[in-house]
Amino acid sequence: MDKLRVAFFGAAHPHVDAIMETIVNNSEDFEIIGFAEVSFPPRDPFTYDEKHSIIVGTFKCPEYDDWKTLASLNVDLAVVNSDNAAREEICCYLLSMGINVLDEKPMAMNYAAAKRMCDIAKENGVHMLTNWPIAWFPAFRLAKKLLDEGRIGKLMKVTYRSPATWGPFSYREFVKYPTEHFKDSWWYKAEYGGGSILDYACYGAILSTWMFGKRAERVCCMTKQFVTTFSDVEDWSAMLLDFGDGVGMIEGSWATYNSGEVPSGPILHGTEGTIVCERHSTIVKVYEGKSHTPVEPTEIIDAGIADQSTALGKHLARVIRGEEEPVDMLSTEVNLSVVAALDAGIKSAKTGKTVEAEK
Repeated sequence: MDKLRVAFFGAAHPHVDAIMETIVNNSEDFEIIGFAEVSFPPRDPFTYDEKHSIIVGTFKCPEYDDWKTLASLNVDLAVVNSDNAAREEICCYLLSMGINVLDEKPMAMNYAAAKRMCDIAKENGVHMLTNWPIAWFPAFRLAKKLLDEGRIGKLMKVTYRSPATWGPFSYREFVKYPTEHFKDSWWYKAEYGGGSILDYACYGAILSTWMFGKRAERVCCMTKQFVTTFSDVEDWSAMLLDFGDGVGMIEGSWATYNSGEVPSGPILHGTEGTIVCERHSTIVKVYEGKSHTPVEPTEIIDAGIADQSTALGKHLARVIRGEEEPVDMLSTEVNLSVVAALDAGIKSAKTGKTVEAEK
């Protein structure tokens, strides 16, 4: 079987490293033909000041100065990790050429861009997929399975809060505040899709959309600037997604210095019980029966550890070859619903009103 030809477009988001790793680790399915930088100014701080090269282990990509030249080289799968604003132009161009695309979460920075991308993918008979690292978390997948089996009755509420962080800079530099170099990056500029909503609240949007299995009807959102007063983006948001017969309660924060003992979730509240997960744990806790005070869980399940360094690559190969359908979190339909919710949330924060999500 011929190998699938993969090209990487942009490295503005650090998840590109993990995607590169899963492709390299599935070398029996893929051939990486090159990388091209596509980030628009200001240049992203995760890339090097000198000419950029992506390196995973001993593997190094051939580089192209012109991303459209790279796109012309008979590409089967394009991986797009540009800033949020640039992805619409890049993805639409690639999709129009009949190239399958995996872009970084969220699919786009607004609903109009996401809808255009999905329409072009459909017109050209190719996949428009979105990368979510949490799609492969065993605890999250087990929680969904237990929910679908009716373990906690009918779902009423999904809560999720982002893990403790002071923004993207805090993962690379052990300092309390971002350096001037980071302050000038796209992460802190609204026009490039920066801010905590699209970076962190998006996780709560995908999880609640996935758990309820449908699009939110309307959204109410509040934002604050606790530590990003030097920029024009929010570093904290609280978002309420109305699914009609249930709600999603989401916190997306770049202004949480320490999580304390509060779980990130997702926490699933049903009519007959509660399921509790934690982003940095493989444990799923199930609570059944009525209780007004803290109690021990009815069951504690260790969901195990998945090999995330290969899972995404194996799945992508099968999807592109038509051997299986995309998992929900990567799919066009679910991700279009997620962007509809996020877009409504951003509009709600600006207007102070509840906003209907695009249908």
